[in-house]
Amino acid sequence: MIATLYRRLLDLCGLAAGVGFALIALATTYDVFMRNVFGRSVRGLVDVVEYALFVTTFVAAPWVLRKGGHVQVDFAVGALPPRARRGVGRLAHAMGLAISLVLLVYSTRVTIAAWQQGSMVLKAVVFPEWWVYAVMPFASLLLAIEFAIRLGAGETSHQALDF
Repeated sequence: MIATLYRRLLDLCGLAAGVGFALIALATTYDVFMRNVFGRSVRGLVDVVEYALFVTTFVAAPWVLRKGGHVQVDFAVGALPPRARRGVGRLAHAMGLAISLVLLVYSTRVTIAAWQQGSMVLKAVVFPEWWVYAVMPFASLLLAIEFAIRLGAGETSHQALDF
């Protein structure tokens, strides 16, 4: 039950990121068209795209990790014997877990501080700064969970889990 909910949450993250990236592509195309044909850009669109890239990348990361879609340079690891290859994979997952937990702690602190201070992003579009930061603890938690699952399953770095 929990595994199914977790998988669905990651699938929702992947869907949201895909929609976000598609909207970014459409908005950028529209802005370029408007600039080249009518000589004027859409006010604030560059700022919105900038923050949308940040948010969609963080939202996509746990889903991509789950699918085993991260770029891997494994020619050196692939030359190792199976036992050493598994060890390197487990080390990579342990490092990923540690980094995700550090990012979770610090991004949570930054998000809370921005919320408490009432910090605002003051560009063409004005909004509370914590809105952007809030995606980092969320994604970091999901990444930490995914790395912990991979460590517990004894999975090598190039495999995708499907439970």
